[in-house]
Amino acid sequence: MDKSRLLIPFLCAAAAVAQPLPPLIVPKPPVVNVAPDALFGGVVPKLELTISQENIDKLAKNPRDYVTLTIKEAGGVTLEKCSVKLKGSAGSFRQITEDRPGFSLRTAKSKKSQEFRGLSKFQLNNCAQDGTMLLEMVAGEMARRAGVPASRCTHAFVVLNGKPLGTYVLKEGFNTEFLSYFFKDTKGHLYDGGFVNEIDGPIEVDQGDPDEKVRLTELIGATKEPSPALRLRRMERILDVDAYFRHLALEQILCHWDGYSFNRNNYRFYEDPASGKFHFILHGMDQVFGDDRWYVFRQPGALVPNALLGDRAMRERYRTQFFAVYERNFRTVDWPKRILELAANTKARLTPIDAEEAKRFEQRGRDAAERVKQRLAAVRTQLEDATQLRSLGGRANLGKYAWERNADEKEADEQDMDGRGCFHVKAGPKKGGDFRLPFATGPGRYRLTGQVKTAGVVAGREERERGLCFRLSGQTGVPALTGTNGWRTVSVEFSVAETDPVLVLELRAEAGEAWFDRGSLTLTRIN
Repeated sequence: MDKSRLLIPFLCAAAAVAQPLPPLIVPKPPVVNVAPDALFGGVVPKLELTISQENIDKLAKNPRDYVTLTIKEAGGVTLEKCSVKLKGSAGSFRQITEDRPGFSLRTAKSKKSQEFRGLSKFQLNNCAQDGTMLLEMVAGEMARRAGVPASRCTHAFVVLNGKPLGTYVLKEGFNTEFLSYFFKDTKGHLYDGGFVNEIDGPIEVDQGDPDEKVRLTELIGATKEPSPALRLRRMERILDVDAYFRHLALEQILCHWDGYSFNRNNYRFYEDPASGKFHFILHGMDQVFGDDRWYVFRQPGALVPNALLGDRAMRERYRTQFFAVYERNFRTVDWPKRILELAANTKARLTPIDAEEAKRFEQRGRDAAERVKQRLAAVRTQLEDATQLRSLGGRANLGKYAWERNADEKEADEQDMDGRGCFHVKAGPKKGGDFRLPFATGPGRYRLTGQVKTAGVVAGREERERGLCFRLSGQTGVPALTGTNGWRTVSVEFSVAETDPVLVLELRAEAGEAWFDRGSLTLTRIN
């Protein structure tokens, strides 16, 4: 039997095992009309940007301020009085005097109604954080297929003042044109979260009256409502909850750590006048698919998901949306093949412009396809683990998950010991630390087991400095291991009722160090 067919019943895993599972109705994500025009259907334009020396100097001094330029497409239109500023954050920003700056362009800021192939606002991303130059393109396609708003992308060969800069990713901007693909009414407020800002921070207003904050204030207030029941009612009134859950599902599957739900970065959100509810928009996906071990039900860190997922029914609802996204848009789609198709198209279109640059897309395509293949295989395995843990005796190997380090990097790391890949913790000035994994189990009784090794572990005077142990976050009084010990098996049993557990591998001591064998870590359902 195809194990993936067993995944759907896991949506009800939070229900007690003794109870019969209710019939499941999986909601179908909205179908978004984003039929690509010629540009996003595979055209790779050669764009010649001309910026005067005066404006080059202005960008060097104030890179976030717009200056005037001319955009010419080789063999196509010439657009005068366009506007440009530099783009990028900590990892991707380059000065105008450096090799490959990133650009934000507007064609109609000074000259109304002027467009480049139907766009009045677009970006040229330098791909400083994506050597494949394909990840944001395919991630956006994945999102749109799932009904989650995200920009379309293509490639462009860029020349600045006669100097070839090479291939860039051309990405449509966030404006009325973009919104029209996803919303019937495009006159609402569009917000930009900026750099690592929460929705209650110094966000920017891309569209709408910046002084009109009634609905935004209501969204912020709903996330901070102290009464759980009232908080959820308020969130339902102001946020399209299911749409947000699909957005979160994409962030999880894509390992989009630098988006809204985890780093509170790289996002837009739109107040849809037609429904009166907010929708979140994926953005900045040039670092996706970076960690195969990313747990698909990883605990988010932002206001909106934390206001929702503390409730058991909401967690079930999120998992329903997650599986709907996964089943229709990932399990049955050959994304590595699609990436190779995109790379081959770019190679063919670039060859007349720069044959050497075009040839590089053979390897770029293979690299991107392999990253996506490995990640989607890991997602499938994690979901199969979740299914296994619904049954008595079901087991999951936790070594392939991304555990979070909760210690100074000088006191905790990952290293090999005796030929085993290990989590390593050393009792230094802060007396050790731990590795943690928030894990969605559903109600039941479980056993966490693994092999450990210790060297010179000396317990402290405080109960929390007792030595090495496995435990749950918030759990105390767990037997601990001290001294010097060769490899041995340790375990802890625990019950889960309402709240998903946080598993902890810990060393707290006055001195010594410990190794946790990653490959031996298992979680077993025992009741």
